[in-house]
Amino acid sequence: MVNLITKAAKQALNIDTVERAIVFGALALRAAIVGRTEFDKDEDRDVLIDIVTNRDNTTSLSIDVLLPFGSYSFYSQGGSIIENIQTLPNALLSLTDQFNFTTEPSTELLPAIPDYDQVVINTFEKYLFHYSSILWASIENKRNKIVSFRFNPEGTIKLDLAIPFDINKWLLGDNYINSVLRVVDSYQVPETSNILSQLTNDQILNNDLLLTN
Repeated sequence: MVNLITKAAKQALNIDTVERAIVFGALALRAAIVGRTEFDKDEDRDVLIDIVTNRDNTTSLSIDVLLPFGSYSFYSQGGSIIENIQTLPNALLSLTDQFNFTTEPSTELLPAIPDYDQVVINTFEKYLFHYSSILWASIENKRNKIVSFRFNPEGTIKLDLAIPFDINKWLLGDNYINSVLRVVDSYQVPETSNILSQLTNDQILNNDLLLTN
């Protein structure tokens, strides 16, 4: 299990799009695996991140993640998945709140990143799955090359993502999160989801504004 850092910590890192959240979630899980003193080759392949140049000369950040899920609960509960996403075996329990990178706010303020229920989404495994699901729901053509899931008989779900990527920006010294590009113009969100509040210098804090973690 990789504990999720607070919402405030993620906002401070400018994780302000679904696409950035996916990349950040994958990087955090990868760090949790390689941060252990020892891990075997099978576990090392649970989270893979690579840059891929496509046939049309565009570039994508390829993300392949194998997440375990509770298959009995999944089937007995009618196929509800998010509650049944389990934790990566033998990953670090937690990562520091002070991740060693900086990002600039997205140049396009909209669409704003949807919020999540922090009672349900409390690990990086669920965080990554949640925002990958939102991205797939937001793409009109479901048979796309950007995101897909595949269930495996042994009780795992494979996330395959190829997020458009500004390769020149990365080659000239920037990081993955700053270099990832938006995929869609609007996000489909669960009915219970809200949009994260974006605090600015023009906003006045009062009793009508609720601050959360």
